[in-house]
Amino acid sequence: MSSAKRQQGAVMLVALIMLLLLTLLAVTSMRETTVQNRLAGNVSEQRRAYNAAESALREAERRLTALRGTAAFVNASSGYDSCTDSVNALSATKGNLCILSQSQDLNTQAKVQAWAKTALATVSINPAATSVGYTGYDDKARFTLPPRWVITAISGASDPNLDSSYRGSGTYYYRVTAVARSGGGRFPVILQSIVKLEDQ
Repeated sequence: MSSAKRQQGAVMLVALIMLLLLTLLAVTSMRETTVQNRLAGNVSEQRRAYNAAESALREAERRLTALRGTAAFVNASSGYDSCTDSVNALSATKGNLCILSQSQDLNTQAKVQAWAKTALATVSINPAATSVGYTGYDDKARFTLPPRWVITAISGASDPNLDSSYRGSGTYYYRVTAVARSGGGRFPVILQSIVKLEDQ
């Protein structure tokens, strides 16, 4: 009889150990699933922010290119003191287009970071001093946190025709900068491109 009791006790001990192991496996599996879901969500947020920044960048390039050949292009070639001035001056030709002067060029990482911090603090789509909100190709897109972008006139010292470009002909160089962040406010993405326009 005592042998049977010992066996029952051993079976119960083995069953408890097995139950403990199964519980640990289940908890570990749940934690891994939670971590994977968070990583997938982070990647998705970052991808959305990147896509929004790239969309704003390409639209700024498109609007700048479309401005070439218009009467306003020569006046806009050297940029404006603020985005508000630029948007007001170019509203009849190209809406929501901000071209700043060369003195405000974002040619260093420190300048870009400072600009992005200020731009991301602006939650509306209205023009601020150094950026404008992106509202999509058709100006009807709605973003939880609208991307911001700016165009700056830049120097092309290697181009001998740059001086004449400010008189209405030659080659113009611009730096386009866009920043966006995900709906959660994390993962800011900053993109830049250089646009070369020739006007005869």
